[in-house]
Amino acid sequence: MKYLGLALFAPLALIPSTSFAGIYDNPNINLFVKSERNSTDSITSAGVEFMAKNNNSNFGAALTTALGSAEVFTKKGDRETFLTLDTGIKFGYFSDFFVYGEVGLDLIELAFYDDRKDHDYNDRFDDDNNSIDGYVGVGIGVDSKPFRIEIYARAREIDSRYWEAQNHGYAGLQVSISF
Repeated sequence: MKYLGLALFAPLALIPSTSFAGIYDNPNINLFVKSERNSTDSITSAGVEFMAKNNNSNFGAALTTALGSAEVFTKKGDRETFLTLDTGIKFGYFSDFFVYGEVGLDLIELAFYDDRKDHDYNDRFDDDNNSIDGYVGVGIGVDSKPFRIEIYARAREIDSRYWEAQNHGYAGLQVSISF
């Protein structure tokens, strides 16, 4: 249980308490819900985003973390359902219209090493087939303060020791409210 607490609160350590020595604006906080899908799979999440932009431009970065539920079909045709704690960082141009690139990983799997009862826990360090689930993506959106809407595409690596996701490409929609 202590690892779950660590996974949930680790992203908070990255939140700046000052304005980055005057280089960046104070961070904006966005609460969001999002859904991403492909032809067989879905991931639905709710989370928080901490964004900081350069004072002299709209270029910036955002740290995101979202707790969600995933339903994924494997290459064997089985359905896997599990919790995710996607945590990532976005880099981009954030104005009324915005565009970004992002990378991230599943902190629950990092903390628990994907202990989904489909392998022997003692084999965890000898396992070459189960990497930490991660993603890379791009997105665009509109910020009409305080509401934001964005669409994105992601390539995801989702696997376990004994199975791999059938599909790796996802398209999603995220709706946020800013504070």
